[in-house]
Amino acid sequence: MMREMMRPRCKGQTVEIALSKWGYKDYFVECIYCFDKRKGKYLLSMWLNRSDIEDRMKLSSKKVDSQYISGTRETIVENICRIVHYASTVATEDGIRYFDRFVARYEYELACFTRGNELFEHEELNRI
Repeated sequence: MMREMMRPRCKGQTVEIALSKWGYKDYFVECIYCFDKRKGKYLLSMWLNRSDIEDRMKLSSKKVDSQYISGTRETIVENICRIVHYASTVATEDGIRYFDRFVARYEYELACFTRGNELFEHEELNRI
């Protein structure tokens, strides 16, 4: 049910879910999961990415969090979709959704990178 709405792209033990539909234009979350036999649960790590940045530099993705979640081989993708949907749609009393602070931090670091690059190019042009 949630899986059909979220339309995840499955890549082995990685699931990519686009977030544009929930107000995060050009963003997607990469969810990497693996089963921990000792805990009897899946360890899920979520990484925020931008679809308009194609390199794999540190800036191109931002770790959101890691958590243990329940599920079976048959239900794990559905459970991941539920978590991502909740994180992208449910807001606190202040109107802040879970992904908002990660997107804000991502945008800030991207702006710093861009500004630093502009300064570097300006210095290089003046030196030449």
